[in-house]
Amino acid sequence: SVLNTQIIKSERNPTWANSRASIDQGAGHSIVLTMAHYVQNNPRINAFAYSDDPPNLPPRNEKSKAKGVVLVDNGADAAAWFGHTASNFLAHLGGYSWLQSETTKGHMFLCLSLDKANLNLVGKAIRYQEPYIYANNLPPAILNQYMELSNLVNGVDVRITPFLMHAKFTTKAAHAVANIQAFGKHSKSFAGNFVSYLK
Repeated sequence: SVLNTQIIKSERNPTWANSRASIDQGAGHSIVLTMAHYVQNNPRINAFAYSDDPPNLPPRNEKSKAKGVVLVDNGADAAAWFGHTASNFLAHLGGYSWLQSETTKGHMFLCLSLDKANLNLVGKAIRYQEPYIYANNLPPAILNQYMELSNLVNGVDVRITPFLMHAKFTTKAAHAVANIQAFGKHSKSFAGNFVSYLK
């Protein structure tokens, strides 16, 4: 079992480096720092989290294996999309904890720091994965401004085949462009309908 992890940042010449602390520690690790305002209350930060195997709940969703958290700063032009592969990970306002049973499985974590202008793209990309949302405190003001986030948290079906969906996100720090395509196993196969029309 390896609790020591590595991190790569969006820089001019990115390289892998050892994390400052092991992943099971409550301070110093990059994930702890990234998720500090999700596991502890900060009135400026709103968030929603999704997972097929959320903390403190039984496994919820056979349609999607998607796991992640979206954070929105209501006092600045800043947001973050944190995707991960760990089960039972990070209860909202529940403090930081790492399950030892997850250590041997090996996991990946990805965090994109974004301007709020990217939130509709984030919402649409996640919608294709049909996730189970287990925590959400996004206020109406944010949902009314970013309709794709509203569609996501309200379970509105995607009706455009994912093959036509392509999104580019520009991260804040290095202004690096990330090309991201999200594919999901849909409960209603609109992609299948699309293919049938082509025949």
